[in-house]
Amino acid sequence: MPALASVPALWSRARLMAKYDPLRDHLAGLPRGQRRVTMAFSKVEELLGDRLPPSAYTYEDWWGGSTRWSKVIRPRAWETAGWVVDGLDLRTKLVTFRRQE
Repeated sequence: MPALASVPALWSRARLMAKYDPLRDHLAGLPRGQRRVTMAFSKVEELLGDRLPPSAYTYEDWWGGSTRWSKVIRPRAWETAGWVVDGLDLRTKLVTFRRQE
C-alpha cells in the first residue's frame, strides 16, 4: 500500500491522464489509413473540455513528454494510442500528430 504522502501524487497523475483521454480516444478512433492529423490547440481543448496548461502554449517539450523542469519522461496520452507529435507551431497554435508505424 502506498504511503499516505504519495497518495495525492498518484491521484494527481491518474487525473492528469484522464484529462487527456478524450484526445487519445479521438486519435485512436481515426481511420487506420489516416497517418497524420493537424489540429488547432482550440480543437484539442474542445475535445478535452478544458484548457491546455500554459506550458503547452510556451514549451515544445510539453508536447513530447520531456520537460526542462522534470527529469521524468512520461508518455503522453496520444502516445499510448500510437501517435506522436510530428509538427508543432506554437505561434499559430497548431499541432500535427503522426501515427507510429
